[in-house]
Amino acid sequence: MLQRLESPGCRSLTVDFSEVPYVDTSGLAVLVETLRAARTLGKTFQLSGLQERPRYLLEATRLLHLFHEVSENPQ
Repeated sequence: MLQRLESPGCRSLTVDFSEVPYVDTSGLAVLVETLRAARTLGKTFQLSGLQERPRYLLEATRLLHLFHEVSENPQ
């Protein structure tokens, strides 16, 4: 994800979680690092299709509010 964000043609990155039933703390760390990089580069990082468990983990860790969530994953 970081390589994609750093590419000149990338202005926005959306990660589709529609088929991701579980995220652990390592996954959260990757998401936070990617969000930090996107903000530093002046780019948009979004999440879409959050399943119940990943959403719960983001809410429980009080991280969900940091991310922009979109209802559909643009192709």
